[in-house]
Amino acid sequence: MPRRQVTSPLLVEIGARIREIRLEQGMSLDQLAKRSGVAKGNPSSTENGRVNITVETCLRIAAALGGQCGGAVAGAGGEAGSRHGEATATRDRATRDR
Repeated sequence: MPRRQVTSPLLVEIGARIREIRLEQGMSLDQLAKRSGVAKGNPSSTENGRVNITVETCLRIAAALGGQCGGAVAGAGGEAGSRHGEATATRDRATRDR
């Protein structure tokens, strides 16, 4: 099944951070794919924010990058991530108060 093309500022930001970490380590896309056990084109699509990566893929990439992907996710998001967090907290409060 073909992957759905996604365009999201948050995914683009996460992908850019993954690329930055990969390049800091002198690792090629092919090496990242092999070390993480994901399909060869997946790291490129992820770095360019074209796919909504799964948690499993993120964890595999994190392991291949020495566990730094969590920092990529935590450091990404900026205003969009803050808005999502605020919306989730509001929803949780509304559900709890019922």
